[in-house]
Amino acid sequence: MFGQNPARGQEIENGQSLWIQEVFYTLQGEGPFSGQPSVFVRTGGCNLKCFWCDTDFESSTWRPRLDELLARIDAVRPRHCDLIVLTGGEPFRQNIAPLVSALLAQGLRVQLETNGTLWIDLPWSERLTIVCSPKTRRLDERLIPHIDAYKYVIGAGETEPLDGLPIASTQHAGLTDILFRPPANAAVFVMPRDDHPQGSASSSEVNMLEAKYSALTFGYRFCLQLHKAIGVD
Repeated sequence: MFGQNPARGQEIENGQSLWIQEVFYTLQGEGPFSGQPSVFVRTGGCNLKCFWCDTDFESSTWRPRLDELLARIDAVRPRHCDLIVLTGGEPFRQNIAPLVSALLAQGLRVQLETNGTLWIDLPWSERLTIVCSPKTRRLDERLIPHIDAYKYVIGAGETEPLDGLPIASTQHAGLTDILFRPPANAAVFVMPRDDHPQGSASSSEVNMLEAKYSALTFGYRFCLQLHKAIGVD
């Protein structure tokens, strides 16, 4: 969306209907479950406007009922796949608690990808994994105890020398903003920012070197956007 999307607030209703961009089967490309077959449920809208975001989460007009959405997930999910990834946009914009409850009741694993700035109470479970990619200075404090892993997008020349994490604003190109720092002993993943098509191949390569340095120097886990590297959604 490259910062052109509207910054949408929360739309908390009963969760029996959600705005969904798309549902598809793929390989998880990032974070703790990288490489695992998964069904992605991409929710519509986001409360932030990251200037480098390349994901479409605004074009869909599909607002399925919960039973319709669950049927779609089941239709695209092979029996060997038990991982459902809720992403966006920003999933916490909507009341996803009934969806998460239904998926957990089926014995499935759920990974929820969030920017961490919004909150709704969820049916917390060992099979629910919260992966937060901070895009702002602060997170909702109620969410922090539930976050299982942090994921940071690294740009060359945009990291703090003392911890190797971003000090550049995600909302305004060229401005400084120290993004939320993870608690001690948290699982932290760093991944290079993909500057295509806005940037160049060389800038993306330099971003990769910076992310690699950050991981080697500070003990983070380096990860690539595997789905892009192998040509899947």
